[in-house]
Amino acid sequence: MNNQQLAADILKEIGGKANIESVTHCVTRLRFVLHDTDIPNKETIASLDGVISVVEQGGQYQIVLGNRVNDVYDTVLQQVGELKEDNTREKTKKSLFDQFTTTISGIFTPALGAMAASGTIKGILTILSVAGILSETSGTYIVLYALSNAFFYFMPILLGASAANYFKLNSYVGMLIGASLIYPTLLPYATEGSLTFLSIPVNMMDYTSSVFPAIIAVWVAAKINGFVQKWPLKDLRFMVQPLIVLLVSVPLALLVVGPIISNLSSLLATLVNNVYHFSPVLGGLVIGGPWILMVMFGLHWAFIPIFLNNMAMQGFDPVMGLLLANQMAMAGAVVAVGLRTKNDKTKALAYSTGLTTLIGVSEPALYGVLLPYKRPLIASVIGGSLGGVIAGFMQTVQYSFGGSGLLGIPLIINPAGIDGGFYGGIASQVVGLVTAFLITYFLGIVEPEKSKTVKSKEAVNTKISFQEVVQGEVVPLTEVPDKVFSEGLMGQGKAVKPESNTFYAPFDGVVTALFPTKHAIGLTSDQGVELLIHIGVDTVELEGRHFTPLVEANQTIKKGQPLIKADLAAIQAEGYATITPVVVTNASAFEKIRMTEDSAALST
Repeated sequence: MNNQQLAADILKEIGGKANIESVTHCVTRLRFVLHDTDIPNKETIASLDGVISVVEQGGQYQIVLGNRVNDVYDTVLQQVGELKEDNTREKTKKSLFDQFTTTISGIFTPALGAMAASGTIKGILTILSVAGILSETSGTYIVLYALSNAFFYFMPILLGASAANYFKLNSYVGMLIGASLIYPTLLPYATEGSLTFLSIPVNMMDYTSSVFPAIIAVWVAAKINGFVQKWPLKDLRFMVQPLIVLLVSVPLALLVVGPIISNLSSLLATLVNNVYHFSPVLGGLVIGGPWILMVMFGLHWAFIPIFLNNMAMQGFDPVMGLLLANQMAMAGAVVAVGLRTKNDKTKALAYSTGLTTLIGVSEPALYGVLLPYKRPLIASVIGGSLGGVIAGFMQTVQYSFGGSGLLGIPLIINPAGIDGGFYGGIASQVVGLVTAFLITYFLGIVEPEKSKTVKSKEAVNTKISFQEVVQGEVVPLTEVPDKVFSEGLMGQGKAVKPESNTFYAPFDGVVTALFPTKHAIGLTSDQGVELLIHIGVDTVELEGRHFTPLVEANQTIKKGQPLIKADLAAIQAEGYATITPVVVTNASAFEKIRMTEDSAALST
């Protein structure tokens, strides 16, 4: 399937542009934040040619695509155009932890590639220096070290820009806040001398390489910006708004936010170190392997700032050294799957994802092979834990943030010279890989059951009469003034210009979705036809006014049963079109769909 078609199919299945709050991507997956997570059918999306897996974690709906993610992402943006925030739609409720991980993910994801590249270069330079190949005083070393260290030194500026984009603040304002924290004139006051602002003492600290102060400061600035946004500045807004935001947020960051967050960061680093020093071996056992599960559920995002904070505070992180083995364990397990499986597609996927896992990209292996087969996932956890025990025993630590797998090896070299921690890290990787491989290979695998779709069932022949949904003139979807429907992104069907206030079920089935704003309802017939009835255009903005549901979600329905009453006159009086798209959202599950003037015939 080409990227154009894959993007179109994904958009259709997740509910189209209308259901997208935001979309980003990382190395392997599209990351959607959806207004309504009940709309997408995970099995249907996972079955699309080119989709490796579908994951819901951290408040995101993630579609794993592997190496083609960049191209598909670009195509998605071309098809949806500019996304605007819909404040009227009811948002999915998230826990505080989900909100935190979503925020961290949204801020760090755009920077991870550059961060990993910088860390890897720093690790390679360490190897060359320790081996005596490159002198630390040589021009080549100095230039490359500047390249490798610039990201981490100026991290408040870079994260300030990323955080500003996430919090919907001008990115240059975010960078200015970060730059102000590490401005050269201010830095000496972190160690000596006294600094005041409007006679208020400034507890100046060294914020170079820090993580949290810039992020929190930008978040505060975004709140101030939202407040100033409401002022009647008119033509002066272009200059006056950022002026006010900066004049308030930067002193606030230096006087309050920075010192508080820095002290909390130091406390956090101390806490992590105390836990680690209590028993590095136990830490390797309980963290090394289960870390895979943390990644699977998106919980790892909560720890990335902690790792970076440890490196900023003490020059290394003790926990990341325990994680070296889990990447290699996954690689060993998926290669074993490739050797054992009789499925040619799985075999090819296992070998290719095993290779990418060795160099640090594990998501395709995790979601495409390990999770469906389950036993190899357990083997990976065991291998990662045993490797973590060895790393903990040898006190392996990581001196820079960068790649993982084989690319993580340079990062565990002590700048002072190779020590036992380095050899322990290598040993942990070997043990993790071999253990997971052997367990998977000799324990065997159980081929996962294929997802059942409408096509796998008995032959289906269904006819849907649009006039039975609501009385009125039946017209093509192209007449709907909403591209999501008119371009067929939501599915195939027709639209009705209703002449009656009551909307009915066109078949026996169940109510699978009743939108909180009552303007739309999703049905599934007994034969597997999924139907969306969307009353009007942009009527979500009415927030339920003029709509009276006559059924409930998950309720069994009969053909001809009333579903919703809508006051069409009142809706039109508020300026909204009442044309009603009626679309089959799982049209791809049927071999034939024949549209007549007022009905649709579906068959497999």
